This record gives sequence, C-alpha cells and structure tokens, in this order.
Amino acid sequence: MNQAELQTRLTRLLSYLNADSNNFALLSDASDLSLQLGDWPTATDLVIRALAIQPADVVMRYRMALILLNERRSTESLVITQALIDAGEAAPAIQFAHGRGLVIAHRFDEAEPVLGALLPDVAAYPSLPHLYMRTLHFLGRVEDAIAFAATYLDTHPDDAMAQGMLSLLHLDNDDIAAAEVFSAKALARSPNNLDALLTAGSVALAYDRATQAKAHFDHVLSLQGNSGRAWAGVGLVSMLATDLPSARDSLEKAVAYMPSHLGTQNALAWVQILQQDYAAARKTLEASLALDRNFSETHGTLAVLATYEGQWEQARRSAEIAVRLQPLSFSGRYAHSLILHHAGDEKAGQAMVKSVTDQVQVPGGGSLSDMLRRVTRR
Repeated sequence: MNQAELQTRLTRLLSYLNADSNNFALLSDASDLSLQLGDWPTATDLVIRALAIQPADVVMRYRMALILLNERRSTESLVITQALIDAGEAAPAIQFAHGRGLVIAHRFDEAEPVLGALLPDVAAYPSLPHLYMRTLHFLGRVEDAIAFAATYLDTHPDDAMAQGMLSLLHLDNDDIAAAEVFSAKALARSPNNLDALLTAGSVALAYDRATQAKAHFDHVLSLQGNSGRAWAGVGLVSMLATDLPSARDSLEKAVAYMPSHLGTQNALAWVQILQQDYAAARKTLEASLALDRNFSETHGTLAVLATYEGQWEQARRSAEIAVRLQPLSFSGRYAHSLILHHAGDEKAGQAMVKSVTDQVQVPGGGSLSDMLRRVTRR
C-alpha cells in the first residue's frame, strides 16, 4: 500500500472515529496508519485516547514509547519499554525501541547487548546497523565498529550512511587515507551526510587545506548547528589562521556541545594561554583533568601554563607526568624546553622540541616540524 492509499484509509478511519470516538479497534488501526505515514501529531492524539480506554494495552504502550522517542524524550520512553520487557513482553520490536532509547540516552553500554542480540534480524530494522556502529564507536570500540561496518557494507555497498560512519571511524582510528576514501563515497551518494562531511573537513585540515576544511565544517553547521565536532573544526581552522578570538568563540561552542571531549578542551586552553587569559585556561584544564587524569596533553598544557605564570616547580612536575604518560607528548616536551630555557640551557630546550616535532608525521606530508613551518609562513 503506497502513501496515498494509506492516507486515504486513515482519512476514512478518522471519519468513522468522529461518529464512534471510543472505538478501540478503530483507534488502534488509525494510530498504526498514522505512525506508518509519519503523522506524529495524529498518532499522539490517537494513542493517548486509546490508552485512556485500555491503559495496559501492550501495543498502545509500545506506540507511545515510539512517540516519545520521536520527541527525544528517551527517559520516558525507556520507562515504558523497560516495564514491558520486565513483564515478559520481549518482542523484537519492543527490544529495538528499547535499544534506540538507550542510544538516544547515551547509555551505550546497555544498548550494545540489546542491539547486538537483534543483529540476526537486521533486515527488519534498517537503522539497526547504524545504531550498532554508533554504539560501538561511543564505547571506544573503534576497531570492532570498523570490522562490523566493513562486513555490513560488503552486502550493502550503496548504504551512504554506513559509508559516512565508517569514514569517521577510520578518522578516529588515525587511518586518514581510508577515512578520505569512504567520506568521498558517502558524499557522492549523499552530499549532506554529516559524518562524511565531518571526516572530509578533518582530512582537509590534516592536509593543511584550511579553506576546504572550513567549507565542510560550515556545511555541517548549516545542517546541524549544535555539532561539537564541526565547531571544533572551525576553531582549529581559526587557530591555524592565528585568529584567536574566532578560534576561542568556536572552541567554546565545541566544548559546550562536547563537554567530555578532552582534545577540544585542550585546544581551547591553548587559545586561552595564547590570549594570556591564564585563569580561563586553568579552569578549562582543570575540567579536563576532572574527566581523565591520565590524558598526557592536559598535564603537558598545564605545565606550559605554569611556565607562563612563572611557577617553575609546578611546571616541572606536570611536564614529568605528561611525558611519563606519553613519551612523545608535544605539550609536555614543549614545557620541558621552556624549563630548560629558563634554567639557561637554551640549546637543550630547542633540541628537545625539535626531536619531538621531527618524529611526529602528519598526513599532509613530512613531520610536525614541516607542518608548523608551513603554517607559520602565513
């Protein structure tokens, strides 16, 4: 039955309900058709009316859970689906709605087994593979997500959403070449694919193509203004252009939308340090430490901040922690160089930074030293 036929049938049922408003069977059929048509206001009205008549009806409670999910009211939806599951209603559709609710609520550790159990019936739920990939990604199981996505795309080679998600997975797995390939494939089929646009912007930024990077990030923001990753990308483009006020503004937005993303917080702290707003930088870095005390760059950036404030013993301690956690920590090594310079050993300090920047390779070709030279020539 096509959309026009569904609409015709729904219109007829609604006319019947005008004469028999408490007919539960009519309410059930009409609400089902409304959901199929994506007519959420009508579905909501019909389901509320049906539940007033039969509040324990499983199908109507399930449909209310779907309506709440559509409104992004995942907590209320999960109360319904969990109660149904606890009562022994384990139909796959209810399980899938529960899994979706857990993903929307960012309860990924709980969502993974629920969605994973449904994978044998993946054909019945077209969005299931995407939800499962997203769940694995947020759980930090990037390689598992890549393996699943690659296997899925073997049988669904035209799925642009999956290609875009895989591009972002490769990006987060530091495989820039693969990320670029899959973002291009996704954008060829779906020019507004958010994951692919984010990947394309990040790849362009890695290759020092700032104008192209900003165009991709701006495209994302025109579609989804609360994309933390896109705001972070715009902020990094501004940093490379040494436009510190714009960089700070964009990175502050990125942190607001991604308060647990350590790399973005550290980028913001660097901008604040460069603006000599040391109090703001310390506040940003302390928030980062509260999330993860084992992120080396946070300790390294705190060490740099301490050198700028003349707190040399604190700088030494923080730099040692940074390098212990990550021997090639750029901020930790840079702080060490500042400490050596302060102690009168300028050559050793310069050599320390050069040893790190010469070792770190960047996608645009050459070492971090080469990239910094390219950027500072602007």
